[in-house]
Amino acid sequence: MKNRAVIPVAALCALLGAGVFSWWKARATPTPPGPAVSAVSPPVPSAPRVGTPALRRAVPTAAPADTPSAAPALLPLPGSLQDTEEDGSAQVDASGHLVVSADLRRLFDYYLSAMGEEGLPVIRERILASLRAKNLPASAMEEAVRVLDDYLAYRDAARAFAANQRSTELDVGARLESLRELRREHLGPWAEGLFGDEERVDAVSVERMKLQQDTTLSPEERERRIAALDEQLPAEHRASRDEALRPLRQQAVERELVESGASAEDLRQHRLATVGAEATERLEALDREEAEWKRRLAEFRSRRETLGQSEPNPAARQAAVQRLLFDSFTPEERLRVEALDAIDAAAGAP
Repeated sequence: MKNRAVIPVAALCALLGAGVFSWWKARATPTPPGPAVSAVSPPVPSAPRVGTPALRRAVPTAAPADTPSAAPALLPLPGSLQDTEEDGSAQVDASGHLVVSADLRRLFDYYLSAMGEEGLPVIRERILASLRAKNLPASAMEEAVRVLDDYLAYRDAARAFAANQRSTELDVGARLESLRELRREHLGPWAEGLFGDEERVDAVSVERMKLQQDTTLSPEERERRIAALDEQLPAEHRASRDEALRPLRQQAVERELVESGASAEDLRQHRLATVGAEATERLEALDREEAEWKRRLAEFRSRRETLGQSEPNPAARQAAVQRLLFDSFTPEERLRVEALDAIDAAAGAP
């Protein structure tokens, strides 16, 4: 019985020899760096290459665990990230070096948003797995690991800074300047690529607040200076802000037209000229919905006032008003009615 369980010596030696050869071949054959990233962006001034020499603090080299062959298996994404799309991106320049930009920070922050659901080591490995999956050149991958670890160190320092500043009397401008210095202390020249556009937007916002509070300026001078400030904003930010403000500006112009005596046809022609036929139809549909809402609200308030005059018992009157509210509006509309009532009450208060 014992002899049946013993493998012939020659076969065993052959198996061991083949296994050792396969192991040696896998260790001795270098892993190719992978294909270049399909979309290679040219160098961007505001997002410096990591590969260029710069005076900055020493960064430890990536640990062996950062290599693709040693990547551990990860559990499924935490609940907050499931059924979502990864934000941000990682790009390289024409020479194969990583471009440090706000897009890279958004990629880091996408996974870091799950802090509390997962520990930082797991989140760090998720970010590294995402970077590996993008087939970055070897130099860019090494640079990405260094940027990530410095970014994580900065986040720790920023949390400590925020905790220490809670009892300190600093205005917004001073706090933002302190954060700017902290970023350059921990991130060196990479801070410009990760935070440069955001810092320029913050600086303009601080100056805008100062202008709004400056009582020595005339309205015209204030608007002129604010317009000059806005020209300092990054082009992408200006475009998105203008897009967000367009409906408000449209409403303001239309309100002026109506107050000046413009007819419904005048308003329609203005919309056709400024936003086009499709948007004009949507705006007219919204006008009809708003008019119907105002009619229903006025009818409800009229009936509520009648109840207030005809029902002397306070408890019965309140119950009747609640029934009327529930019969007249959906749950979402009831919240809107209550909010409008609160606004009207506050406006009428002494």
